[in-house]
Amino acid sequence: MNENLSNLLKEDSNFSEATFKAKADNVFIQLYTAVMKQDLQKVKHFLSEKVYKKYNERIKQLQSANQIQIYDELNVSNTNIISINELEDKFEISVSMLVKYLDYFISKDTRKYISGDRNDRVEKNINLKFSKIKNAKSLGNARKCTGCGANIDINKNGVCQYCGSVFLLKQYDWILEDISE
Repeated sequence: MNENLSNLLKEDSNFSEATFKAKADNVFIQLYTAVMKQDLQKVKHFLSEKVYKKYNERIKQLQSANQIQIYDELNVSNTNIISINELEDKFEISVSMLVKYLDYFISKDTRKYISGDRNDRVEKNINLKFSKIKNAKSLGNARKCTGCGANIDINKNGVCQYCGSVFLLKQYDWILEDISE
């Protein structure tokens, strides 16, 4: 991992393990919150197409069952970088997270409890893989919309509020490539 970390630091002198782990925690929490809200639009730009399709399908299943999955008291207890890999065109970082939350289902219509555990928190190890292309553009330049030049808040939803252009985070920063338990 040391050689790959050295190469990553040569490519991205601003890389910080603490900042990366905080970003990973944030993306995970935002993704699970988006599943609860049954709306991935605010996190879509953080996700690979594969992860987006996986969670979009999960939301469709919940909607067809007229259910909402609740992840109450959601938090990340610990995040560790497992590996840093250098590929021809990108870097990949795999992390392991210890997460805790209440996991249960309610009716979308009545908001009444259906199933799951509302009293005891689930504790799971979740593995996530992020990637960042080599020679990525500076994220500092990403504060302007490529469509109209307006300021854009990439943490909000990745869509320009003025012209509707979609911000492609993968050209600038780490995106979530895979997630598994």
